[in-house]
Amino acid sequence: MTQPMRASSPGRVRRWPPGFVSVFGFLPLAITLLVALFGPWLLTTNPNRQDLAAAYAPPSAAYVLGADDLGRSIAARLVAGARISLGIAVVGVLASLATGLLLGFISAFHGGWVRQVVMRLSDVILACPSLLFVILVSGLLGGGIGAILFGLWMSQWPGFARLTAAVASKELAADHVEASRLLGFRPGYIFRAHVMPAIMPYLTSLGALTVGANVLTISSVGFLGLGLRPPDAEWGSMIAGTMTYFRTSPHMVLAPAGAILICTLSATVIGEYYSARHQGIEEIA
Repeated sequence: MTQPMRASSPGRVRRWPPGFVSVFGFLPLAITLLVALFGPWLLTTNPNRQDLAAAYAPPSAAYVLGADDLGRSIAARLVAGARISLGIAVVGVLASLATGLLLGFISAFHGGWVRQVVMRLSDVILACPSLLFVILVSGLLGGGIGAILFGLWMSQWPGFARLTAAVASKELAADHVEASRLLGFRPGYIFRAHVMPAIMPYLTSLGALTVGANVLTISSVGFLGLGLRPPDAEWGSMIAGTMTYFRTSPHMVLAPAGAILICTLSATVIGEYYSARHQGIEEIA
């Protein structure tokens, strides 16, 4: 969870059956994304509205997933937390992917000292576990969405850069790509026409695995109180705020914990599935 995710080597990948991937990978993640996008319009309850008379209420017709210690709808807060947790996780991956693609291709295209600088910089960043890096950044910057995003971006672009450099170096050495370079085609064309088609399967796998890791990281930071400011709903902070009542009202903890488990498991299954389908890089260097 805390280490940057890498493309699985042939000896370690799991060959999930397509049916298993559909049921436990794509379907749960798709439902969660739809809930995050359209949930606020379908579930109109204010996630921050308090009703102390309904505090600790178990699941019922009035409160589908029950109410927390302040009488707030857990279902409404779960939906609101989905938009935050998944939104930050996906945006963090997209930012890291864009940076990694750019720096990885530049380092492979130019080689020499350019590649050495990018690779050694990535070594320095990868020496610090991702979760610890995000915690340090959030603590220094006072928490919030911006601090978490910055921490995720800084800790994860090296993985995408090293993957891009490895695949791009292999493709740039091919005869047809070398011919394109000699004919004067621009680097942008070579990247779009030759490198991107080769690297997309690996990026899909790494991106899915990183989304799952990001959800877990964001929830961990929220659990430690370094995430969003109350009363904003976030899955990790929801667990932290209700752990005291787990024995008497376990639904308050199990609902956000289940959401984290579903998202992390689904993204991991998808990432491992694509990693098993597209093997070829055993070591990113």
